[in-house]
Amino acid sequence: MRLNNSCQLSINGQMIPYEERRSARYQRITLSVLEDRVRISVPKKVSSKQLKELLNAKQEWILKQWLFQQDSLKRSVNFIDGEHFLYRGNTIELKIIRHPGQRKKVILEGQLLEVYLPWDSPDEDCAQNIKAALIAWYKFQARRVLEDKLNKQAKQMQVTFQAFRLKDQKTSWGSCSSKRNLNFNWRIIMAPDAACDYVIIHELAHLTHLNHSKQFWQRVEAFMPEYAHWKKWFKDHGQELRF
Repeated sequence: MRLNNSCQLSINGQMIPYEERRSARYQRITLSVLEDRVRISVPKKVSSKQLKELLNAKQEWILKQWLFQQDSLKRSVNFIDGEHFLYRGNTIELKIIRHPGQRKKVILEGQLLEVYLPWDSPDEDCAQNIKAALIAWYKFQARRVLEDKLNKQAKQMQVTFQAFRLKDQKTSWGSCSSKRNLNFNWRIIMAPDAACDYVIIHELAHLTHLNHSKQFWQRVEAFMPEYAHWKKWFKDHGQELRF
């Protein structure tokens, strides 16, 4: 792997836009593969040599995620009968139904995700209406499922939080503020239940340790011994949790 002067990574001949952020506020190195670039956030104390070694160690993963990201961007979603989406780790099939009512509604029947549209909905607005209906449905399910999981897990971990919110974040699945507010990316409702559990346990553990210290990971492991598997799952499959 090579880092050239034009802020690009060169991995096996593939040129990838690269962005480096340094700040004394950062407690750890965070590597993210976005739609248009690779971003790395680095504490100031990390040397250029250490950073280069990390990027070399991660180059296979970076390339895999970048190519998947670019392939996903090329695949268009038309929101028509037969297209497939993810929900709680399962693949479900979209079915469009025209009905005489005036309201859009979404119903999950087995493996079919049925979207009901009014008869008089203009065809040119159909895809946008279906997309809006699906996002609203996914957010509703995310709030219902995550809130239930969150309350049960918080009781088990004997912690309390102030507020729970859904976010539309591009690079984060969850976060915890110093004011004990928890935020979750609504798209994790597409992931398997155990993956959602990992994110919830991770953020609840921050209520005890607002860092990623050894003690923090020990607390996560105490409530999810297999957490490393799901942590890696998000790195490998997180890009799939999107429309």
